[in-house]
Amino acid sequence: MVIYKEDMNLLYIHGLDSNPRSDKVATLEAIADNVWAPQLYYRKNNQVFSDLLPEAIRRDINFIVGSSAGGFMGYWLSKHLNCNALLYNPALAFQSVIQQIIPIKDVPINHRQCQIILGQKDNIIPPQSTIDYLKENDQSEYYQIEIIEGLGHQIDLDTFNSTCQKYIHP
Repeated sequence: MVIYKEDMNLLYIHGLDSNPRSDKVATLEAIADNVWAPQLYYRKNNQVFSDLLPEAIRRDINFIVGSSAGGFMGYWLSKHLNCNALLYNPALAFQSVIQQIIPIKDVPINHRQCQIILGQKDNIIPPQSTIDYLKENDQSEYYQIEIIEGLGHQIDLDTFNSTCQKYIHP
């Protein structure tokens, strides 16, 4: 299935104690016409997932980009929405703030893909913890992993731009 720029409804989910940075949102707006980048308060609201899911359905989200805690949310939302995702250092194995997730196991893949970018030098969410989590909990062909040498937990704008251009296909 080909998604054209004018048909792409993209959700950007920032990480814990972060915000939807305007420079990263601008990168996404150059790729997709419709970008939804809500400000989320993970520490105050343990129902972020339950808040995002119905709104993502209403907005017909068909691509998700998420980082860290946002990558965790994006991982589960993409399964519920059956859409593609680009996730940076997703906090799959570690949750410093508990969030209520509606798990879903047996989902038809329908050609969706989840590209996971891991920072080789990430000392907040070590890349091996994500790899181990996926091996134990999701042995599907749903995801592909790229480990970027020298990248830590924070995703610099150059890396964000280049990986978005590489993996988000309007």
